[in-house]
Parts: sequence; C-alpha cells; structure tokens
Amino acid sequence: MRIMSRNSSIMVYHRPECRYVGKIQKKNRIKMDWEDAEWKGYRPCKCCDGIEFLYKLEKEKIERYMEQSNMNVDLRDRKIYVRTDVGCWKIIYKIREQRFILLHRNHVNGRVSLEDADKVPFHRQGDMPEAGSIMKYLKYIKEHDEFKQNAPKDYRKLPQNTERQKLYYRTAKKQEEKRIAKRLDNLFLLIEKQEGIKQLSYR
Repeated sequence: MRIMSRNSSIMVYHRPECRYVGKIQKKNRIKMDWEDAEWKGYRPCKCCDGIEFLYKLEKEKIERYMEQSNMNVDLRDRKIYVRTDVGCWKIIYKIREQRFILLHRNHVNGRVSLEDADKVPFHRQGDMPEAGSIMKYLKYIKEHDEFKQNAPKDYRKLPQNTERQKLYYRTAKKQEEKRIAKRLDNLFLLIEKQEGIKQLSYR
C-alpha cells in the first residue's frame, strides 16, 4: 500500500513509514497499491523507495539475526552483501518492480572479505523468487548455507519434512547422479586408452 496527496502536482507516492507522509494532511491522503499509483502516473519517492531506506526499516531485525546466524550483512553501493563461511550473496532492489532479487556468487572458498565480494561473478538464485523483504532472504540464506555446510555424503540421509528440504533432496540426488555418470565416462575413457595401448603393443 502506498500513500500520496490528492492536491500535489509532484505526483509522488510514499511508503507509510516515509517521513513525508506526516506532511500530507489526512484529508488529502490517498491510499492505493503501488501498481495502481504507477498506472495513474505517480512515481516512487526517492526518500523512501531506495534500498537504504528499506534496510533501515528492517535494521534491528537484520542485526539481531546476523549475530544469531553467524553471518555478515553489509549495505554498500546500494547493494546488500551477505557473507557466510560457505556462501557469498548479493541482494539488489529493483525499484520499477518494487521487489528485491537474490544473487549467489559462483565460487566461494571460505568467508570472503567485503572488498573481494565482487571479484567473482554472481548468478540469479533460481529457486528463490523476488521478495519484498530482506529478512526473507536472510532466512533462506541461513537454511541454504547450513545445508551446504552440513549435508551428509549420502543424499539419501537428507530430511524430507518440508518442501524446501524435499527440493534440496532432489537437487542432491541429481548432483550425485551427475557425479556417477561423470565417473563412468572417465572410467570408459581410461579403459579405451588402455585398450589402445594394448593394441599398439601387439603390433
């Protein structure tokens, strides 16, 4: 829900928490979904619709969760970086869609420094859709990286109680099947090479 003034010529909509909402007289306040506001020609307020403002709204929860979950969460250059012992993540805010997206760094060897976070490419985390909350992503990251860190060698021992756990089970199963197929391919190549050596030795 967004708030705007019926008498304003600026055509800007605000989040309810924005400090400029208090300057709009109650009788002049209009409430509507942001999509409807966009359709009617309103544009987002630069004060309350940036990632810095949204980070401040959740800051206390973020800092408390960060300490409990042993992760680093940093806001820098209008991006949020999340670093754990096994993962490096980036949260970006898409102002046109009014949603966050989650990116995952391709290669991580231990907890990376904030300065080195962008030295390796990130990819879009496909199983996590766009979200309206930073905390939703932090909870996902915690569960994802704990699974990655503590996953048993045998995927069949993984729990399947929740939909997320079932997804991890299927992913681990596919990864194991790929590893087995690759080992078989390498074995056949090795056999072919050995057969080739034998054939040469018989000539």
